[in-house]
Amino acid sequence: MPRFIRATEPKGKVHWINLDHVRLISVEPAAGSQPAMTAIHIDTYWFERRLVVVETPEQLLAEAG
Repeated sequence: MPRFIRATEPKGKVHWINLDHVRLISVEPAAGSQPAMTAIHIDTYWFERRLVVVETPEQLLAEAG
């Protein structure tokens, strides 16, 4: 059974992400006045996508249980 996590973009848009499709979760360093962000790399058979969210990797994985 797939597990989903809830991730929020910096502008407030919410995404539900299937962890079976996540290839990598990485932390992007802070740039100027911007805080550090988390990048989620999603890979499926048809496309590869990079999503930047405000939650930390620890918060995302704790939510997954």
